[in-house]
Parts: sequence; C-alpha cells; structure tokens
Amino acid sequence: MTLEIEKNKDYVKVIFPNDLEYKRLRLLVTLSPILIASFDNGRYELEFLKNSIEKSKFPYALYPNFFQGFSIENYRKYYANYNPAEDVFLNKENNIEFIINQMDNQYINALTSIIENVIIDPKANYYFTDYFKEIRNDIVINGRRSILTNGIQGFYLSKYVVVWMIDIINFIKENNPKAYEDLKIIEFLANNLKTPRILSTNFEENQ
Repeated sequence: MTLEIEKNKDYVKVIFPNDLEYKRLRLLVTLSPILIASFDNGRYELEFLKNSIEKSKFPYALYPNFFQGFSIENYRKYYANYNPAEDVFLNKENNIEFIINQMDNQYINALTSIIENVIIDPKANYYFTDYFKEIRNDIVINGRRSILTNGIQGFYLSKYVVVWMIDIINFIKENNPKAYEDLKIIEFLANNLKTPRILSTNFEENQ
C-alpha cells in the first residue's frame, strides 16, 4: 500500500504506511496546521477541527508527545480504551490515518499529491524533516491554536500558513512538475487567501 482514500459524507481519510523511525508521522503532524487551514471547507471556518477538538481529550485535538518523549508503547496505552477523535492517528498496522473534512475530488487530489511528494517521498521527507528539526510538541499545538484564531492567515513558526503552502507547492513544482498539475487549484486559492470553503469561480478563467 502506498496511499489509500476512504470517503464518506462527513470526512476524507488518507491512509499511508509509516516508516520505522516515525519520520512520516512526525512530518505530517508538523505540517498538519498548514494542511488543515489550507483545505478547510466547512460552513464555518475550521469547523471540522473545532468539532474534533470537542471530541478529543487532547489540547487542540493533537496527541501531545509526537516529538519529545514519544513512546509507541505509551501511545498504544493511551488509545487502548479510547477511539481516536484526532485528525492524525497511527493505527496498529503502523499505517498513518489523516482525517480531514469532506471535499471535492480536485482538492483530494491536491492533498494526496502533497502527502505523496513531501511526506512519503524519501528525499523530500529528509529535506523538510531537517528544516523542522527543532520542532516541538508545543509549537505544533500553538500552530493549531493560531489557525483557529486566524484561519489561512495564521502564523506558523515564522511564516503565514498560506506562505508555507505556496512554498510546499513550489517545492513540488520544482522537483516533480507532473505532480504540480494537481496542485494548481489549491495554489490559486492560496494565492488569493481563500480555501475550498470559499469556492472560486475564476480558477478556470485564469488558466
């Protein structure tokens, strides 16, 4: 399995295998505020994340020890008697499950292209993991807090969320031009400080 998609009326679940060193898992957690804010399409801003937070027992719906102090044994104990409400979950088969709001196929294609070409791709994973080598549990949690306050314009580390999304797209454009085709729709929205929640009628006209 490289990547699987499960869809229902409430959410999209992207499933892909983790690596033995948990680099894919940690990079997904690191990028989660950027992905969540950029692909938000709820009736109200970040509605899906807000609902997840209400159901989760962790701050901002994120297991608080993915980085410093991570222990797979403790992680399994936490979830032994608890069904995950979080958007990022490592299942018993060592597959990563990323759950996000339901969206049109064109946006699902953009999201999976980012996961395949940044998180799963070994060279890209190494590049971004090295860039974020000082990341901490509290930084990612604060990143989620920031997007809840400011949406796609929220700060994450030293950049706006939207700037990070454009940087990620440009990285893929440079390293895999074919994959970039799937990203044009989300690039157009990000450049206009919009998300799939705010449907643009001008995308096709600008191609």
